[in-house]
Amino acid sequence: MTESVGVAESVTEAERGSTSRGTASTAVTLATQICRFDDVLGAAEADRLLEEGCHALMDEVRGRGAGAEAMVPPTWRCADQAARFPSLTAVVTRLAPMVMTMLGVPVVDPRVSFGFTMHNELPPDARRQDPPVRDSEAPGSESGSGSTHRISFIYHLHRRPRGFTGGQTRIYDTTVREGHPGIAESFRDVQPDHDSLVFFPSDAWYQVRPVASPSAKLLDSRFAFHGRLGSGPR
Repeated sequence: MTESVGVAESVTEAERGSTSRGTASTAVTLATQICRFDDVLGAAEADRLLEEGCHALMDEVRGRGAGAEAMVPPTWRCADQAARFPSLTAVVTRLAPMVMTMLGVPVVDPRVSFGFTMHNELPPDARRQDPPVRDSEAPGSESGSGSTHRISFIYHLHRRPRGFTGGQTRIYDTTVREGHPGIAESFRDVQPDHDSLVFFPSDAWYQVRPVASPSAKLLDSRFAFHGRLGSGPR
């Protein structure tokens, strides 16, 4: 595992998709802070994770009877992969104190959890896209569950050269109107670059943008480990 994990990015207004701001009498827009690191694990370890992640995904596809071995579903998610990929767990744990400071989101006794996701096709038709979500509203993040999601992260992987287009993670700013949070018009698109890792608060809304893989081959898909730093039971 390389000791060089890149540089955390600061977000400027010029990098956002929109910069509209509400007035004090209507709504206040709060910018979502992110931390991004490049060349996180190094080429050899990143390639190994990609190979093992693909094996895990196809084992699960076949295990659920979702199709023949050669069939590639448009999207898939393998949950609870932290124990299988200790190198990624280790680097997230090592970066956690820095990330908590930079995002201003403290986590008491942080626990790392993540799943492996694949997108081979996400249509551009807005009516067929999943709406923006936030991990603080995901199962296991409710106060009564004993677990609280505070910081989310996405570790991107893909074969080189990249076999897909699109697939950015769109992270929205937050509007607050009369004490109620909502999705702002302004956002940041994070590119899904190989061996890159981005952290953001779990109460921020985000969305995976449309993906096109002309070959429709599994290895030409967009891959990511999508996880959370939280307190309480895993």
